[in-house]
Amino acid sequence: MRPNGHIAALLAVLFPLALLAGCGDATEPTADEAGEAALTEAESVPAGPVSERKVLVLCYHAMEPGAEATYDIPTEDFSQQLALIHEEGYESVLPSRIAGYLRGQNDLPEKSVCITFDDGPESILTRSKPLMDEYGFTGTAFLITDAVGGEGKLTWDQVRELEAAGWEIGSHTACHEKPTGIDAARCVEELEGSKAAIEAEIEGECLALAYPYGLYDASVVEHARDAGYEIAFTIDRGPADWTTDPMLVPRQMVVNGNSMNTFGRWLKQEKLHLEKIDPPVGERVTTTEPTITAVVADEDVPVDGLEISRDGNPVSYEADEENRTITMTPELREGANNLRLNYYGDPRREVSWVIIADPS
Repeated sequence: MRPNGHIAALLAVLFPLALLAGCGDATEPTADEAGEAALTEAESVPAGPVSERKVLVLCYHAMEPGAEATYDIPTEDFSQQLALIHEEGYESVLPSRIAGYLRGQNDLPEKSVCITFDDGPESILTRSKPLMDEYGFTGTAFLITDAVGGEGKLTWDQVRELEAAGWEIGSHTACHEKPTGIDAARCVEELEGSKAAIEAEIEGECLALAYPYGLYDASVVEHARDAGYEIAFTIDRGPADWTTDPMLVPRQMVVNGNSMNTFGRWLKQEKLHLEKIDPPVGERVTTTEPTITAVVADEDVPVDGLEISRDGNPVSYEADEENRTITMTPELREGANNLRLNYYGDPRREVSWVIIADPS
C-alpha cells in the first residue's frame, strides 16, 4: 500500500508547530495559517505514480540496410519490430513523460514503449526516424556531445531537426567514459558539461541521461541528480514500471540478430519485484564473493523457481519459502558486474542491476 503523501505532509507541518506552541516566545499560528501551511507543504510532496503501468524502454544504436556489426541494426529488422509494436497497440512515450509519471504528475498509456538511440549516429535521422514516422512514433537521441558533428554523427543542425519533430535530446555524457571508473570531479564534468552543451544548442532542456556502458553506482547516480537530470537510463534488463527509481530506469538493449520471437517476448514481459535488497543496488562491494539477499515480492513467483546469472554465468542460491527470501553468493569480477534474475513462468519476469566490486 502506498503511503498517503498528503497525510504525511500534514503531520510533518503540524508536529513542529506543536513544539513551537510550547515555547514562551513563539507566536501560535491561527487555524487558517496552519491549514494554509499544511496545504502548501502537502502540494509539494510527490504523490507517486497514479497507476500501475509498465513501460518497455528500447536501446538502439546505428542502423543500416544489411548491417552486420553487433550493435548496428538492419533497417529491415527495425521495420518489423516497429510493425509489431504498432500491431500490439503500443504508444511511444518520451523520457520526460516517464519522469512525470514516476513523480505522480501524469499517467502513461496502458501499453507504453520508449524508443531510444545512443551515441548520436546520423542514421537516427536518415534511417530510423523515417521508419518511425510511418507509425507516428517519436524517440530520444542520447548524444556524446564531444562527438556531435564527427564522421557518421549527427550535426547540431540535425539534432535541432529531430527536436523540432518532437523528439527529445538527452545526454550520453561528453566523452563516453565509464562513469564508475573515473574520479568524482571528472564524472561531474562529464555530466554537467554535456548537459550544458546540449542546452546551448537546442530549444528545450536536457532532462534525460543514459549512463555510458550502462554503468552506475550510488555516487554516479547522486552526481547525475545533482547535475539536474530528472531521469536516467541504464541497460539493465527487464521493463520499467511504477516501482522504478527514475534515476535507474532499465532499457532493453537491441542487438543485431534478436529474433522476432525474442522481441515479442519483451513486449509481454513484466518486472520481477524484489524488496530489501542487501547490499542495496548501487552500493559498491569490497569483496568478489559478496552475500546478497532479497525478498521476492511477487506472490505469484515461487522463490525456488528463479534463474540467476552473473554476466551469463549461472549463480546458485538458497530459497527461504516461508520468508520469501533468496540468498546468493555470486563470484564477481573486479569492476562492473551485471546480476540478472529471471522467472520463466506466466507472465515472464526479469530484473537485473549493476554491482561494482572494488576489493581494494
